[in-house]
Amino acid sequence: MLLLAFGGYLAYENGLVPVPLVSDAPLYVSAAPDPGEDQAMLEALMPAGSALDTFLANQSDLTLLTRTPHGALAGQLVSSLQRSRNGKRWRLTFRPVRLQDGGTLDAARARTALAPELAAAGAAVREVAPASLDLRFRARRVDVPDLLLRWRLPGSGPFIRQGLALTRFNGFVQGRAGIAGLRVDTDPVLMESHAWAEGILAGRWAWAAYPGGVDPDDMARVRLAPYDEVHLTDGSVWFVSQKLRRFWPDRVPWPETRLFGTWRGDMNLSRVGALD
Repeated sequence: MLLLAFGGYLAYENGLVPVPLVSDAPLYVSAAPDPGEDQAMLEALMPAGSALDTFLANQSDLTLLTRTPHGALAGQLVSSLQRSRNGKRWRLTFRPVRLQDGGTLDAARARTALAPELAAAGAAVREVAPASLDLRFRARRVDVPDLLLRWRLPGSGPFIRQGLALTRFNGFVQGRAGIAGLRVDTDPVLMESHAWAEGILAGRWAWAAYPGGVDPDDMARVRLAPYDEVHLTDGSVWFVSQKLRRFWPDRVPWPETRLFGTWRGDMNLSRVGALD
């Protein structure tokens, strides 16, 4: 009798319960550019570094989960998340997202792509259905959602990344981005006072990071250019073209800024940073 009771307890503890996820649909806003504007190729001037790499990765390689502006968990690449009551078993069910290589996301592809992350987390992995993975841990894990907020699926986003350039992936079905692409320049020479000011005055940059130490005469000229000065919480400052009327970087932190799901209405992008 005691063995039956103990077995029932273990089965109860190992049973799966849903982890609440809200819809991520509000994060994908249908773009409505004027004719030709969605063909705009933007150029930006930013310092190189890990923050820029994260920003670009956020456009091309989506994380499994994301957070809404209100902090709720949303399933970006998973349709449901379940965990056992003892916290040792977690089940991920993936959306049939079309990937940039032409394939469709499923449990097998996710398992292969996430192999290094799964090994580092100490997870034993089993495919329990074509779209579902079970992760099993030796001890209780309560931080799995935090891991899924960081784990990325290569080629799952709306932009194809090649180095510092992004090109729109038209097979992304969750929401269409309102630009054709972005190229980021990190050349330190272009961040020097006069060169930086000339780039702003020529309207070359969709946005450009303020380099600091700009000559007062150059700065006086820049103040007359049609750019908004955006102060971020990390102390950096961006000059954002006023033609990007609806684009604002996330101030906390700016690498989380999404170039998709942010574009609304008329952006007047036909001449911003065009790549000739």
